[in-house]
Amino acid sequence: MSLLWQSADARTWTSTDGKSMNATFLGMEGEKFKFKMPNGSEIAVDKSRFIKADHEAAERLAKIGDDTLTMLSAKRIDSLLAQQLVKQDNPATGQKYKSFNNPLPDDLFVRRVYLDIIGRIPTRKEFLAFAESARADKRQALIDDLLLSPGFSSHMFNYFADMYRLNSSNDFNNGIRMDPYINWWRESLKENKKYDQIVREMITAKGNVGQNPASGFILRDTGMEFDAFANFGQVMMGIDISCAQCHDHPFQEWTQIDFYKMAAFFGNTQRTARRYGSPAMMMSGAKVGLPGAPEGWMDEVRKFAGTKGIRFNDQQSARQFNYYMSALGWNVADNDTLETVLPHDFAEKGGDPGDVVDPSTLLGATAKMGGKTRREALADWLTAPDNPRFALAIANRMWDRAFGRALIIPVNDFSDEQIGRASQPEVLKHVTREMQRVNYDLREFMRILYNTRAYQSLSTMEEPDWADAYYFPGPVLRRLRAEQTWDSFMVLSEGTEVDSKRGADGSFYKSLLDLDFASTSPEQIWERYQAWDSNRGRRMGQATVSEAGSLEPQYKTDEMVRASELQQPAAAASVLDTFGQSDRLITDEHNYDGSVPQVLALMNGSFTNQLTGLSSKIVDDLEELDGPDDKVRGVFFTLLNRFPTDDELKLGMTMMEDFGEDDGISDLAWALMNSPEFLFIQ
Repeated sequence: MSLLWQSADARTWTSTDGKSMNATFLGMEGEKFKFKMPNGSEIAVDKSRFIKADHEAAERLAKIGDDTLTMLSAKRIDSLLAQQLVKQDNPATGQKYKSFNNPLPDDLFVRRVYLDIIGRIPTRKEFLAFAESARADKRQALIDDLLLSPGFSSHMFNYFADMYRLNSSNDFNNGIRMDPYINWWRESLKENKKYDQIVREMITAKGNVGQNPASGFILRDTGMEFDAFANFGQVMMGIDISCAQCHDHPFQEWTQIDFYKMAAFFGNTQRTARRYGSPAMMMSGAKVGLPGAPEGWMDEVRKFAGTKGIRFNDQQSARQFNYYMSALGWNVADNDTLETVLPHDFAEKGGDPGDVVDPSTLLGATAKMGGKTRREALADWLTAPDNPRFALAIANRMWDRAFGRALIIPVNDFSDEQIGRASQPEVLKHVTREMQRVNYDLREFMRILYNTRAYQSLSTMEEPDWADAYYFPGPVLRRLRAEQTWDSFMVLSEGTEVDSKRGADGSFYKSLLDLDFASTSPEQIWERYQAWDSNRGRRMGQATVSEAGSLEPQYKTDEMVRASELQQPAAAASVLDTFGQSDRLITDEHNYDGSVPQVLALMNGSFTNQLTGLSSKIVDDLEELDGPDDKVRGVFFTLLNRFPTDDELKLGMTMMEDFGEDDGISDLAWALMNSPEFLFIQ
């Protein structure tokens, strides 16, 4: 059920002669502002008739959309949270909650929204611009500006990279890479593609990652099809049914036959041009060919390669050519000759070993085939408004991103009983409906959460036990993700220009696989193989298309870019790995634990010296300030995004007096970067 539009909650617009009206902003039309009035009529008014504050608001809303329903929904969340909060006893004090934690002051607010929305701390200038602004709507304006900035999609990518285990090459066979799929995720988030559309494109994708990068979702676990299906349930529905592969679930109602019936939606999905039917694969069948290729195409290409010196009876000679052909052959297609069959040791009710299993949904309504492929029917069923899980699962995850704790935990495995026992059940229902109302627009959904009074409250300092209910008087205190730490280092080192710097995009690898098999000649395949062979491994990960049609790439080797633009995941023992970035082998495996290597990296690492040493950008940027007191404040503005206390100001000035201005600034910056405050979102 959608929120009803209420004229009383629409923005108030004020004319230069002091008159006001409540109306929904529709956009700009030349020199006029367009509005929807409470009676439903639309009007256009010359913008010169409005005050300056309304001009600023109109420019912002023209980019991101009217915020009437945004603010109404945020207020509704706060009301529902507060109603439940006052009913609860606080076991620590024996008293009831009054309501939310104290409101977040401006300095903590600006640091929090920069870290939460775009994944890095604000610069000194960004902090001061907000602190010195007198705009009444400056918090709403900053939230919107950040949601529209490149950093929003960059930081959102880091979350989905963990959720969907985006891994460029570490656990893929024969040198096959996923860079085009990873870049498809980046681009989808940059264009603010709706989440249900992203999911639909992944589930129904056909082709290899060059022809259709979204196919990387299905190709990700080729050869481990049951594991792939189990992961599908966790990330898209919040259901871990993996144990039902071998036996009925011991705690839930899922049975072993339920697992295979649901898995059968992927049962006739061909992933590679090879033999099907091994115990590790979910399908029975025979050897299958390359989708879209003429009969005998592969043999013809291999024959031509033989004329170029490839000896197929010599494993070493043919190895790399076979790897390239394998990459072409990792190609998703629907193949009706493949079926899901029950395993040889199937012993539960519902079938016998070797039986072919027809697809059937795990919960909710039946998926309607109606001439669709199984995967198309599955995508329709999954994203349908009456599916009880899809909108809830992603809304719960996005709540977790904002508050540091989900409404239901864990986010990838919860039962219907847990949904009923949620600490804030009405809020859970509301945000689920809101995810559907905004049509899975994650930017608009997060806009709602960031504008709540609950989010803009001081953090709860004591981490609630996972077994205890948490009623959300505010977010929980959180450590920075590895990517937030890295991206904050990057802005300290490179400035805000780092937000627009781009790394390798998988475009060259994509171009080598994006072929029409019916029209591409063996000679052209050979040319692409040679380009592939000379750019294997990490070099391929750095290769980008230099110009359209060229087989001579350029290379992106600059590693001073944001985490989302680097190799996925970062190399072992890198700063990102040290601070807990997931290895992308298991869903949601990011690590927030502190460690000795982290302490050593901050205290003595070469990176810290680069950021805080005498030749660092931090020291250079403060040269424009007059007086030691201003420079001490500048260090605090830069690293902790707040004003120093009187004692901190005196101590900083003493350091500059004792050690000299530059050395004093450098030492103070080092001390602040090594303080716990730097690594936490308060």
